[in-house]
Amino acid sequence: MKRTPVLVLGLMLILFLSWAGTASAQPKIPHPLEGRDNCLACHGPGGVKPFPASHAGRTNDICLVCHQAAVATVPSPATVPAAAPTATAPTPGTPFVLPKPIPLSGGLAEATCVTCHRNLGGSLAAIVKDWEVSAHKARDVGCTSCHGGDPTAADKNTAMSAAAGFIGRPAKADIPALCGACHADATQMRQYNLPTDQLAEYRTSQHGQLLAKGDKNVPTCADCHGGHAIRPKSDPQATVYPTNVPATCAKCHANAALMKSYGIPTDQLEKYKDSVHGITLLQKQDLRAPSCANCHGFHGATPPGFAEVANVCGQCHSATEALYLKGGHASGAQGSGAPRCVTCHGQHDVKAASEDAFQGADPRHCGSCHAQGSAPRQTAEQIGAAITAASQAYDKAQKDVSQAEASRMIVVAEVGKLNDAKTALIEARAAQHTVSLATVEEKTKTSQDISQQVQEAAQRAVADSLLRRQGMVVAVALIAVVMLLLWLMKRQVDADLEKGG
Repeated sequence: MKRTPVLVLGLMLILFLSWAGTASAQPKIPHPLEGRDNCLACHGPGGVKPFPASHAGRTNDICLVCHQAAVATVPSPATVPAAAPTATAPTPGTPFVLPKPIPLSGGLAEATCVTCHRNLGGSLAAIVKDWEVSAHKARDVGCTSCHGGDPTAADKNTAMSAAAGFIGRPAKADIPALCGACHADATQMRQYNLPTDQLAEYRTSQHGQLLAKGDKNVPTCADCHGGHAIRPKSDPQATVYPTNVPATCAKCHANAALMKSYGIPTDQLEKYKDSVHGITLLQKQDLRAPSCANCHGFHGATPPGFAEVANVCGQCHSATEALYLKGGHASGAQGSGAPRCVTCHGQHDVKAASEDAFQGADPRHCGSCHAQGSAPRQTAEQIGAAITAASQAYDKAQKDVSQAEASRMIVVAEVGKLNDAKTALIEARAAQHTVSLATVEEKTKTSQDISQQVQEAAQRAVADSLLRRQGMVVAVALIAVVMLLLWLMKRQVDADLEKGG
């Protein structure tokens, strides 16, 4: 009995050593854990690299018991199949050791990479010019930060040797991890107030998932931001400046040959240019209007699903979203088959809203879903009629106020009331998303009543102006008659004086 504790301790020691040996043999985590402590987000069922079936049921806190982060390495996505490596780049899919920049006493101006490439001419010299206008150059991020090598060596073989850590042109599959080595590091990015989740987002995106499957057609960081001329996104010349984003995305998405294998249409840019969003952003240069990235995401780019559309549109149209969520389209009997924003407004070709949508059975009109004579169709037509009547009343009142102003009448109070009518009309148009006739009519009645009051006041002002003008004409005529009589009397007096003299 006295030996029992010794046996138990011995058994526990054996189990511990067995576990330690097993744990040490487990694959290392080939990426920083900063901001990525939710392992199951990428490695759970359906993730970028699902875990083995034997790991089913294990939670995040268990992952780090066996798997430890590799030291001083940043990986390419572990699931990327090996692509044809360049002469100097490591094979994609292997732990990717970052180049270690060699510091320069005199700064980047002394880098032999720069001086050598300037003299090479052509595209090899152009990359230096591109880099010199980049945000990287401004922040002392030089060639060796991405390519490795020794920028102090005059001999190119020494400068570009494996011993100097030269990796050359990174394989496409390694580019996200290479950029993420800095941009996913909170310590480095904090001073620039830049987010550090871009790499994690990219790996969840449609682009990142296809890259992980070995698709070389999808864009990486360099395809959107540029390879060397990476300008700040606030620079109007940057490829990711809001007004340039549509053209940047269209480099791939307007390429019919490239998109054919994915079954993706290539007319999105042309539709967008003609949309209310495109006209506002591209022609009016109003940066509040959305570009491709605002709706699809920046680094986590994925087409929003049908059910998500209202949430995406609601990021800008929050008040309209709140009304929509209260209405029958969002939560009524139609359920999951209910219309979303794109059903009535379209996707890339969003047009300015019009009351015409309440009439007829054209695409995007209420009649395209609701049969003639049905209760929903009648409600739609009544909503349209109420808004149209309020709109016509407002337009008439606005015209009358303008006429009164042209007549030099003081209509300051009427202008103020007209603004109230406009506000109520805007609220009525927004309230149509509730598909509640009573809610819409409450707003349209307010707008109509105010417009009617303004119209009557403006018309009275115009009538008063006309009456005053008529009175002025009569007064001027009387004055003229009096003056004529006085002149005649004066002539008579002058004549009498001459005869008497």
